[in-house]
Amino acid sequence: MPAPSPLAALVAALANVCHQAEQNHALLSKNEAATRAALIDPVLRALGWDTADVRMVEPERTVENKQSLDYVLKGPAGAIQSVVEAKKLGESLDKLGHVGALIGYAFSLKPVSFFITDGLNWHCYSPGHSHYEPTSTIELRADQLLPAALQLLQLLDAAHSGHGLRTAPTIASAPGAAFALSVAKVQSRQVSNTSAPILSKKYYPLAVDLTDPAKQLGKPQWLRLPDGQEHALNTWKDILIKAADLVLHSQNKLTIPLPDKAGKKTVLLSWHYSGKERSSQQLTYQGKTIFLDTHYSARDCVANALHLLNMLPKLKYAVEPALAFG
Repeated sequence: MPAPSPLAALVAALANVCHQAEQNHALLSKNEAATRAALIDPVLRALGWDTADVRMVEPERTVENKQSLDYVLKGPAGAIQSVVEAKKLGESLDKLGHVGALIGYAFSLKPVSFFITDGLNWHCYSPGHSHYEPTSTIELRADQLLPAALQLLQLLDAAHSGHGLRTAPTIASAPGAAFALSVAKVQSRQVSNTSAPILSKKYYPLAVDLTDPAKQLGKPQWLRLPDGQEHALNTWKDILIKAADLVLHSQNKLTIPLPDKAGKKTVLLSWHYSGKERSSQQLTYQGKTIFLDTHYSARDCVANALHLLNMLPKLKYAVEPALAFG
């Protein structure tokens, strides 16, 4: 009999969290510690984070002798992967000013991502995002558990930080398992048509030699950027576009026009359209339209993507850019 998949186990855990929130709403809406125990800890454990291991999940980390951060999630070598801040069930996650202060304290630790959650709603912030708005939001709802599980695996799976594959718990006896699996069946066709990531993909560090047909890797399907986000790809040009978009949203002191990797005649980023002889992509930089030259071979698209990503601060972005192929 095959072992249950990590995805099915996570969906079952999320179903139980929804059940706990419904049954104990009165208490959880007044008690942050209870929310953490009943709603947040189970999600983290289902994603591979051992909340009882303080080397993996450090609780109540004090920053600048002022702010205590609820969960600091670490890789095997101690590198900080993510920070999670807990709120009572139903408490606002986007209070103006308060969120900004939390983001500042959290990103002083240089994690890949920061989350604020009340157990049912998860707001994810990226260090490269300049505004106090989440880059991703996840809502745990009984009719949307499978998409939510896919998002959580993409953003917060412990395996991303190097803890390796985890053994999924037996879900047959897990609370809410039958309900969760029935939801998964109903939603499987719907989710297959979304942009949710493939769970079993092998990443290769981003390098120009990946474009070599002799390697027989085929067409790139997924790009993982240094901020930890994963993007579905249609063409090699998408690699350059996604890399440029991250850099434009992260760096506010770029010199425009910006030459390409060759550094000679071709302009990679410009305020002006380069003309019909070269294809380009419109992006946004500092509130203005900017043009990215995309008239490159597969090899040069990757080379220029790496050229742009090298402009990101190394300590702030700890994830290695990589490609997965179909």
